[in-house]
Amino acid sequence: MRMRDDSGKSAPHLDLNLLELFESIWRTRNLTATGERLGLSQPAVSRGLARLRETYGDELFVRHRRGVEPTAFAQTLAEPVSAALAIVRRTIEKPTFSAAEDARRFRVALSDIGERYFLPRLAAWLADHAPQVSIDTVSASREELLTGLASGEIDLAVGFLPGLGKQVHEKRLFQEKFVYIARRDHPGIDGRLQASQLRALPHVVGSPHGTQHAAAVEKVLTGPRVRAVVAMRVGSFLSIGPIVADSDLVAVVPSNLAALVSEHVGLQLIAPPVRFPSFEVSMVWHRRFHGDPGGAWLRGVFSQLFGE
Repeated sequence: MRMRDDSGKSAPHLDLNLLELFESIWRTRNLTATGERLGLSQPAVSRGLARLRETYGDELFVRHRRGVEPTAFAQTLAEPVSAALAIVRRTIEKPTFSAAEDARRFRVALSDIGERYFLPRLAAWLADHAPQVSIDTVSASREELLTGLASGEIDLAVGFLPGLGKQVHEKRLFQEKFVYIARRDHPGIDGRLQASQLRALPHVVGSPHGTQHAAAVEKVLTGPRVRAVVAMRVGSFLSIGPIVADSDLVAVVPSNLAALVSEHVGLQLIAPPVRFPSFEVSMVWHRRFHGDPGGAWLRGVFSQLFGE
């Protein structure tokens, strides 16, 4: 390939093989070792060095009692030549990822429920199998999520994330449903609920920003069939458990969250007497980064730990 310099004049021919030869001589300081390393005969090494000298107008390497030593000019070339070769090699070498050895920080978009459900088990697994891997979680609106996935600032999003478009890939982890929760000694509830009871029971409703399933639940509760009283709205599902445990309020929450919070506060889990929409919890990532081996590894971990 012949290029032009800043003056517009034709620059000397640049041969990638010659640059590799230069780098090898620089590292080994020995023409014989360079030939063995590159699989070249001694005459081929000598011819290549002669072409390098002609191209750069410098001896580059001079004989020394144990081989060769670089000239002052060759010393100025060593770093940029090695950097250029590294760039070229990255374009032709398939990237790899070793979870046991590679230190990488992944950014994962999760809701508050997602953090509570996924992270404890994920943290324990990473400590045993990928101690160099770190996770940062982010909370993002729909627009922020699309922008972050496209730019690579967000590696993966996990949750109920429908309709993000053809620019992303999606893989289902599991189907989620809703259940009622109430305190164990609630005066009006003993493990079962009738639809006729719902209108008289004050509800606490979770309304996290941007969660479509929360809006779907409230639509059923306030619809003509139920007409429930919404006594309290909160911005996080995580606060609902303690509120319900210490009051006569009831709530409709995802079943996985209900199982988690019931372990720590006195709650009863009750099958809903009316139908609430179920939803799919999925992984979403951008098409641009589908070939990223680290991203593929992370998706595999989520599938292994949480997939149906």
